[in-house]
Formats: sequence, structure tokens, C-alpha cells
Amino acid sequence: MGVDQIDASNACIPPAHPLTFQSLPLPSATRGEPIFLDGDGGRLNDGDDSKAPLLMYAVGKLIVIREIQLDESNDDNNNNISTFQPSTHRTGPSSTPSTNGFLYRGHSSPVTCAKFNPAGTYIASGDSRGKLRIWSYDHEEHLPKIELQMLAGPIRDVSWDFEGKRIVVVGDGMQGAECGKVVQWDTGVKCGDLAAHGRKKGSSCAFRPCRPMRVATGGGEDSMVFFHKGPPFVRVVGDGVVSEKCHERGAVHALRYNSDGSVLASVGTDGSVCFYEGRGMELVKRVEKVHLSSIFSACWNRSGTHLLTCGADGYARLLDGRVEGDSLGEIVNEWNVAAVHIGDKEQDSSGKVPVGAMQLGCAFIKGNVPVSVGYNGQIAVLPLPSSLGLPFTSSAESMEKPIVITGHQAPISAMTFGTPGSNTLYTADTDGVIIEWNGSTGKAKGRVSVVGEEDADVTGKVHAGATVTALTFHDGTLYSAGWDDYVRTTQGRSCIDKLKMESQPNAMTCGTTLIVVMTVEGLVLIKDKQIASELIRLPYSATAVCLSKDDSVLYVSGDDCNIHVYIVASSGSNPLSESHVIKGGHLKPVHSLSLSHDGTKLAAADVRDVCVYSTSDYSPIVSKGRWCFHTQRIGCLSWSPDDTVLASGGNDDDIYLWCIAKKMKRIHYRFAHRGGVTGLRFVGDAVSGGAGDWMLVSTGNDGAVNWWSVEENVTNKFN
Repeated sequence: MGVDQIDASNACIPPAHPLTFQSLPLPSATRGEPIFLDGDGGRLNDGDDSKAPLLMYAVGKLIVIREIQLDESNDDNNNNISTFQPSTHRTGPSSTPSTNGFLYRGHSSPVTCAKFNPAGTYIASGDSRGKLRIWSYDHEEHLPKIELQMLAGPIRDVSWDFEGKRIVVVGDGMQGAECGKVVQWDTGVKCGDLAAHGRKKGSSCAFRPCRPMRVATGGGEDSMVFFHKGPPFVRVVGDGVVSEKCHERGAVHALRYNSDGSVLASVGTDGSVCFYEGRGMELVKRVEKVHLSSIFSACWNRSGTHLLTCGADGYARLLDGRVEGDSLGEIVNEWNVAAVHIGDKEQDSSGKVPVGAMQLGCAFIKGNVPVSVGYNGQIAVLPLPSSLGLPFTSSAESMEKPIVITGHQAPISAMTFGTPGSNTLYTADTDGVIIEWNGSTGKAKGRVSVVGEEDADVTGKVHAGATVTALTFHDGTLYSAGWDDYVRTTQGRSCIDKLKMESQPNAMTCGTTLIVVMTVEGLVLIKDKQIASELIRLPYSATAVCLSKDDSVLYVSGDDCNIHVYIVASSGSNPLSESHVIKGGHLKPVHSLSLSHDGTKLAAADVRDVCVYSTSDYSPIVSKGRWCFHTQRIGCLSWSPDDTVLASGGNDDDIYLWCIAKKMKRIHYRFAHRGGVTGLRFVGDAVSGGAGDWMLVSTGNDGAVNWWSVEENVTNKFN
């Protein structure tokens, strides 16, 4: 087992960058597979009552660690959860709040699981290519300790021993390779041999949190639980054989020891929960039909007295985990989380749970507050009745119903702001989900839903699961264009109508009364929420569009590397007439166009260059070769409120700020979004709260929305 070369330069957004708030993405989900959450932040984080609870999960190739505070009010949907960033990572300028979390981007493959060590200082995370990465949480740059190639296939689960010295992982052992290993955390040296599960597939593992040490592993297909003692760890046979066959069928989705190591619990596809004696590993009790279908996850509370489970039936249940007496395995409370997701929608008469409402992961944050995550990624913080008399936090007891945190699971593909002064932000992703945000707080108000069309899966996909390519807000209505070949109109958070396009729409722009939709075959004009023209075919393939505020001039870039200028006619059979062509300004097709607020400057960007032209005579203000520091396609541009600064974002993950008056200077924000920046927008004091202050809002393929306080950097660099 070798140690790979590690490059930590882009593991997170550099702490020096003026990132003041992040709206974080939701957990990734795969149907039929559990979501592994970690709500145990270790002694460093959970031992301090002044710190908010942590929740860690995987999103694609990223790991999200977010704080959740239960005592701060939100502005909508009874969502009174506020999130803030721990001081160990980053703090914003004194005039702004701290950011609410961070995205760790050290993996090159999709992350499958991640766990804090007992101290809360290091995190072990595994990915789909069998790599285990151990990295520092308490360091501001989150430096890696070691990276190991553990398995031939995906790692499914990881667990630390109580000393923080050993790590066990299980997963898919392809081509006869091992499906589980125990190693020293700092060197990667093996600490024994784990038993192989059927078809070389392990699904879950657990380290006993005290001596004598024990390791339990669950099979992904053989329904078996294997027990090991050590170190060095070897399989225990004999008395443990009967206990190994407690589950009837399918996978053992989760194995978890309670806090003192006296009880081990396992859950699986058969809907049963098995309790084992922690040291001797014999079966204590098997409770059948805890859920009506598969149980995907389980977690103990801090005191080790109660077990939280969640399943495909849409329920989360709290079980008594005390061995003393006859109450072991009894359900003491349950939450119908699926009903919360369904809301006022008509439920299936057959009682079938929608796919999006199936609960795939659960955890206790700060040891006592239960949370559950569904297939649609939304995080439900669950209330606890005070009548239970359990040692849980008063915040969890004070909630009357589950609180849902929403956001994006997929890359964000489009963004726009609502009516000026409303502080409302809209974002859309490649799954067709549209989110409305409070631009002042950075918190999600909710998902846009389709009126008159049943969201049978409760996934919130407005465009039938197709990518939303463009958003624009006009006259109190949100317009969204998607690859389902529709432009949909939304008021509030209700999608009320749709317009059929003749071909696939890729971009939109709006003026005072007119909206122009760019499709793969040409342009379509929309006026008064109706299609106002037939498809206008062009002699080239359009790549970007931009319309002046007074609807009089339309700028269209094409694959011919030129920018075409059209005069828009208010009436007549020919709505567009070409008046000028900007030639020679670009060597590659332009992918983004942006007009300054006063309409005097047109910015254009291709795969490398950002150019600026005067709209009076189309002469270059900034020519190619001057602002040429992006290394990949530039997908978005935005002008500052006073039109002196231009922001650009590209697929190289970076954001640049350029100054018209100081053309030789630039501000560079590296690693802004993993996978590329997809949207940029300058906002003024209406969002930042201070006269003359600027905030830059960015979206990216990492599913995050970032708020940057750039005013100080702009003042120091460009003045």
C-alpha cells in the first residue's frame, strides 16, 4: 500500500479571500443506498456548549461541514435554523458575519463517507475509487496528513477507534481484492486481516469505543455481520457465528456502537434492528418490522441510551437502546418526515412513499438533536417531545414540527435577482430545481413548485429533471429556460405557466418589456408572457445574447467569433435588423456578454480573453490580450454598481476583478467554486447593509452560493 503524492493547494477556498457567507449544497443521494452523515464533531467541537452543532456529509467530490444553530429565526417556512462558520476555519471582516461553513475539495473522485476522529481535529474520508484521505479540520488550510489507496472499489464506510490511532474501512473489493482493512492512521500499516463478505462487498463498519477492542463489519449482499478482535484484528468464530446471521436478506446498511461500547446495533434491508452485546458479540435481541421497508441508517445519541433509525417508508424512529429491563428496541417516538416533504400535496392513495421523501440518512448533531436526510437531499431537524423525559437539548424540545433545510444537490447552472430592492435571489441547477433565497441572510426560502402538475417524486424538479440553462426576472415574474424545451413562468414560488420552444433554449436576456430567448436554432422573442415572434434563424450558431434596457439594441455572439448588433423593431414582420458586426476582437467564440448599467460599455468574454467595447462606435476599450488570465472558458460577467469594475468567472474555478481605469491591475480569487463558476452578480448596499459597500454573489458547479465582500480589496487595489 503506497502513499500518494498530495497537493493541498486547492483543498479549500484560501482563508485570505473575503468570503463572508456560503449557502452550502445538500447531501448527494443515490436511490437504494444510504447517506452517511456525521453529527459527532469530537471533543474539540462538541465539548464546547457555546459552539453550534456540526453536520458533515458528502456532495459529489466535496465534503460539507456546516454548523446548525437552532435558536436563531429565519424569514420563511418556519425555518428557524441559522448556519454560521466555526472560528477555527475563517472569519469575515468585522462589519460582516462569519461564513457558515466550508467545502473541502481535496478528493478527485466522488466522496462516499467521512468521519471525525474522537478529538475532532482530523477527518477520514473515502471516495469511489477506494482512496482514504486523512486531513486536518482544525487547521485553516485543512492540510492532508496522508492519502492511501485502501480498496480496489468504492469505500462504503469508515470508522475510527476510540484512541484515534486506527481506522477501519469497508467497501467493494473488486477482482478478488480485500473488501475491508484496518490501518494505522498516520502510516497506513495494516493491523490484521478482516473477513471477506459475499461477492467482496462490505457496506458498514464500526470500532468499539473502548477496550477490549472489537471491529464489526456488515455485508453489502450477504446479510452477514462479522466480528473481529485485536489488534491485530482477526475474525471471531464460534460463539459469534449465530449472531452473524441475524438479518434475513439484503444488505446490512449500518453498524453502530453506543458511546460506552456495551451495545452494538445493526440495521438492514429486512427492516429489522439487531442488538448485540458489545464485548462478547452475542445477539441480545432482534426487533422485526421497525420500518415497513429498508432501514438505511442508524445513530446513537450521546449517552448511548437511544437509537435513531430512518428508512424508505419515510419515517425516522427513536428506539430504546437500554439493555436493562424489557424495553430494549421499543419505539419511543417517530416522525413522519415524508409527510413534511409532501406538505399540502395529495398523497398516493396506496400509501406509497414518494422517492424524494425516502429517508436515507440520520444522525444526532451535538449528540442530542436528531436530523434526517431524504433522497431529495433536504435536511430535516426533528423535534423531541419534552414528555419523553430524555436528556436532549431544550432547543430540540422547543420545536413544534420538523424544520427543513433546503438547497441544491446538483451543480447550479443559472442565477438571477428579483425586483431591485427585494433582496430575493433565484438559482437553478442541472436537475431542474429552482430555489428562492433571501439575499440579505443567504438562507433558502424554499423550492419553486409547479402548479397543476403533480410532483409525484417530491424532488422539486420544475423542468422535469432537465437542466435549467437560464433565469431572468421581469415585471414581477421569474422566467426559467430548460432543456425540456420550455420557458416557464413563476410568481412567488409557484410555476404557473409554460411556453413551448421549437428548439432547446440555452440563454435568456431581458429589457424593459421584451425577453429574448436564445435557442440552438435561433432566437425567440417573448412579450407580455407570450411568444411574440416565430423562431428567428441566424446564419451562425448563437453563443450568448444581451439586450439593452430600452429593448432597442440586441447583441448576439456566434460561433464565427464575432459579435452581431441588431436593432429591435417594435412592430413589423422583421423584428431584428443587423446594424453592425464587431469583428476581430476575439479568436474564439464569445460565451458571455454583459452591458454596463449606463449602457455605454459592452463586455465580452471567450475561453481566455475579456474585452470591453464602447457601444457608441464599438471601438475596443480593452482589447484582447490585456485581460487574458483565465485558463478555461469564461461563462459569466458582471459590472459593479458604478460600472468601474468588471467581474469574470470561468471553468478554471477562478474569479477575476478588472478595473476600467487601471487596466494593468487585477484581483484574483482562486478556487472560488469547484468545477467552475457559473454565475456572478454585483449587488449594492441593499444586500450588504452599508452605504457604498459592494457584495459579489457567485454560483458554481459545486452547488454553493458564495457572498464576497470585495469593496475593501477594490479600494486597496484600484484606487
